[in-house]
Amino acid sequence: MKRLSLLVFSVALVAAACVKIENTSELDGFTGIDVEVGDNGAESGLRLLILNEGAYPNTSTLDLLDLSGKKFYADIFGQANPDVAQGIGNTGNDIHYAGGLIWVPLNGSNQIVGFKGNSFKEAVRLDVESPRSMVSDNNYAYISSYGAAVYGGNAVNGKVYRLDLEDNSLKTMEVGYQPEGMAILNNKLYVANSGGYNYVHDNRVSVINLTNFKYEKAITLPVTNLNMMRVSDDKLWISTYGESSWSQDAAGNWIQSVSAPMALVALKADGTSKVIEGVHADKMTLSGNTIYAIGNDAEMTGGYDLCLYKVDTATENVETIHFAGTDLAKVGYPYCILVNPLTSDILIADASFTGDSTLYCFTKDYKEKWSVTTGVGTGHLMLYQY
Repeated sequence: MKRLSLLVFSVALVAAACVKIENTSELDGFTGIDVEVGDNGAESGLRLLILNEGAYPNTSTLDLLDLSGKKFYADIFGQANPDVAQGIGNTGNDIHYAGGLIWVPLNGSNQIVGFKGNSFKEAVRLDVESPRSMVSDNNYAYISSYGAAVYGGNAVNGKVYRLDLEDNSLKTMEVGYQPEGMAILNNKLYVANSGGYNYVHDNRVSVINLTNFKYEKAITLPVTNLNMMRVSDDKLWISTYGESSWSQDAAGNWIQSVSAPMALVALKADGTSKVIEGVHADKMTLSGNTIYAIGNDAEMTGGYDLCLYKVDTATENVETIHFAGTDLAKVGYPYCILVNPLTSDILIADASFTGDSTLYCFTKDYKEKWSVTTGVGTGHLMLYQY
């Protein structure tokens, strides 16, 4: 019987995790198509889970790309669970491994679902109000939640749910407005609050002591509308959505006016923070000692200059790679990014919310290696080894 080693590197994860579970799945019972994904190492046993958010309020889907077997399985969750009428659920917002299961928070369904990594069979489904992202430690998983907030409504505090991985019981803690990404550092949970539903956006990072699951404090940042969070050895990295408004011209065309750029902030445990100069990014991932972030370098002048920013987490030095003039320019709407730790390949989803998306794989030198057609609104990726 094979052993499955899940090496989890997700755009919605804080750090990599390595676990082993029994694997009795050979994928022979699922319908897939052959794809050309180049040489990923025949013995690597590498697979990629692809979470497609869907066009709200349509059902999300979960695809599987077997990089070693060079086969693509559309809607692997639906294939494994034909009796689950709603499929995986609506508006999948993250994908995370914890407690022997792979979890997907479903913002539109107000649920989280856990399924087995060897069979893709649903194991548990829990009610969680407007869940967004997940992180975990040894005994618990934590889910950020918008709570009862609605767009344009009264300012309502968000929540963090604590999921006991032994009995699936839930406990909640109030945090800031519309929390998004989270990270764990020194046994404390840091929560990035966006306030995206409010007229005035949030600029606070909530801090929860995980020893007793008690709210400790809020750290105020010099930027607002916080989004993703990653953790390096001694720093928290936080991206932002930026600040903008929309209006219509005489012809009915929507025009975006940006008042504050997307940003990347380095936050230390002592509460001191630094905005990384020249980085306009809302999507990012961490690989080794490098933050890979994507954004529009020309947003403040009304232009569209997509860039990949590589930030050294120790020195905070920034390398900026403009999409234009490289194979990266094939991506029109980058919605998530992931770096393969075994090959240093860069995976970027070019998302569409009206039809199929495309997942591109680029070498570390930004040359296209392969691409595959994925589902609607491809937004979250997770690599694992079996």
